[in-house]
Amino acid sequence: MKRLFVILTFCIGVLHADATIHFGLGAVAGSENFSVENPGTDTREETALLQGVQLKAGYGDISSYAVEVDLGYGRYDKNIFSNKDTDYLYFDISLIKAFDFDAGFYPFFKLGFGTGELEVRRTVTKSLSSGSFFGGLGVYWPVGYGFDVEASVLYRDKSWEDLDMIGDQVESTSYLFEPYLGVNYRF
Repeated sequence: MKRLFVILTFCIGVLHADATIHFGLGAVAGSENFSVENPGTDTREETALLQGVQLKAGYGDISSYAVEVDLGYGRYDKNIFSNKDTDYLYFDISLIKAFDFDAGFYPFFKLGFGTGELEVRRTVTKSLSSGSFFGGLGVYWPVGYGFDVEASVLYRDKSWEDLDMIGDQVESTSYLFEPYLGVNYRF
């Protein structure tokens, strides 16, 4: 507990330097690879395209450290868990480290974790939860008046809630490379 307190105190001190609040909006897409393990059968491999939007809010310095929360909404181009998989809502928390090389843009890397909920149409189950860890690289490009364009790519590793198939549990995992393009406004 002491270590966590020291780490949080250090992060808050570093973030306070020239920190600002920022908000963002962008589009995300990626081909997600699913692995579905049903006891007694071979593992089923599926690929589905995820397309969505993200709203972001963060606090930090564009050229140093920042903390960010994202709320996302997406849809898959095919059904994985039911006859009609619909809305996928997710929430992420990220720690960002950016670098200032006096080049007019700021490369960064991002690490974080998230949780999500996919609406499915099954007799017993109406939604499936997921948890994820992710990391990636990107760049901020200031365009003036507090605005910047953000382009990034994340690798996201997900674990899905087990499905109960009348006595047997179906375990599912997935991963994807997730490109993002958006605009941020910094106060």
